[in-house]
Amino acid sequence: MSILEFGAAEESYLPENIKPSRHVGVGLSTGLMNKNPSLTEKLEVDLNNVVEDETVDSDELRKLTAEPFDAIIMSNTIDFLTHPREVYRTAWQLLKPGGIMIVAFTSKKAYPGKFQRAQTKMWRDFSDDQHMWIAGSFFQFSAGDGWENLLGFNISPESAKDNLEKDSPLDMFKKGKDNNMYVVQATKGFQDEVIDEANPAKSINSRMWMMPVLEDRDKQLVIPRLARAYTMAPSEEQKRAVGDHIALLPKVYEALIKMDQFAFTFSMQSQLAADLVMDPDFNGNDEQIAALKQGKNP
Repeated sequence: MSILEFGAAEESYLPENIKPSRHVGVGLSTGLMNKNPSLTEKLEVDLNNVVEDETVDSDELRKLTAEPFDAIIMSNTIDFLTHPREVYRTAWQLLKPGGIMIVAFTSKKAYPGKFQRAQTKMWRDFSDDQHMWIAGSFFQFSAGDGWENLLGFNISPESAKDNLEKDSPLDMFKKGKDNNMYVVQATKGFQDEVIDEANPAKSINSRMWMMPVLEDRDKQLVIPRLARAYTMAPSEEQKRAVGDHIALLPKVYEALIKMDQFAFTFSMQSQLAADLVMDPDFNGNDEQIAALKQGKNP
């Protein structure tokens, strides 16, 4: 098994029976990671240094996509992330299809002092229940349907406050510890490399999981139009154009979103985008995009 660990330090909290063949640590301190006997490789990377709406800005992480991982773990790290969406997107790219990402965190009161001050304001302001929702929501916000089997668990030990039994009035005086522990996890879906003739909408949707710029609203409007265009295409050339040009949709929508949305509705935008994608002569060059921004036929 190969494991990538975001936020790695001197401990990985892995069960003793798990001995990964490859365990890559990604953290801020090589010195701390050198104390971790489980790690086979260490990368010093700032997870808060991102390309907005894309991924963590790290050439070292980009190189890892050549050999994706079976699992990614991120323990007590999400509370310090200023751009969690981009970190989740990076994780999706670095996982094998069917691979799992596990996000674990403790109660925000578990480590007061300098660590608590380093937590993001959003994390400090919300409760543990809200943290579960936030940690899970970033799966959806990062790659949409590209994440599957989203689950959350309270794995707090018996000594945690929320787990104390209240069988008698005296039990209310038991203080317990602020060591509640939670896990949210999901698996990476299988992305279609070619368009499935029997279900083109599914394939097109999977090709758009990681596309920046496009809102879910735009995806929901353009996917059925592209699927119908693919099914009704009179030639193989136009079918190939749909598959080849899906990647151009972000450039198309960057131009379309600047248009007057009252005169040129979202539905009309999606129809134009679908028409351009299935046009064999459209390649998204600068001249065509400039014409699109001016409201001309590219």
